[in-house]
Amino acid sequence: MISILDDVGIELRGVLSDNGPEFAGKAFTEHMAELGITHHRIPARSPNHNSVCERVQATILQEFYRPAFHRQRFDTLAELETQLQGFLTRYNTKRRNHGAYMAGRVPMQVLETHPAPIVHENS
Repeated sequence: MISILDDVGIELRGVLSDNGPEFAGKAFTEHMAELGITHHRIPARSPNHNSVCERVQATILQEFYRPAFHRQRFDTLAELETQLQGFLTRYNTKRRNHGAYMAGRVPMQVLETHPAPIVHENS
C-alpha cells in the first residue's frame, strides 16, 4: 500500500480508524510504529467521523465485490487482489464522484489540486 502512495507522491504519516479490536491489537500497533505512522482513533459513539470510509467501503462492495463474485470464481487471493487493485485504480483516476465536495471530480484530481499539508513537528 505504501509503495502505491509513493508512486503518486503521497507520504503516509497517519491513519484514522474506529475503535475496532483489529486496530487495538499489539501487531497493528507495532507495525504502525515500525513504519513511523501515527494512529488516531475516532471518538467513541461518533460514526460521522468515519462516514467517508464507510461510504467508500460500501461503494467497493456494490461496484466491485458483488459483481466480481457474481461473474467469476477466484481460486486465489492473488487473483482477487489483482482485480481489486484494478478497480481501485479506476476508482481513483476515472470514476467521477458527484457528491457535494467532489463535484464530479475523481479522487486523484482532488489530490493534485489540494495544497500539501503543513507539518508541525513535536519539539
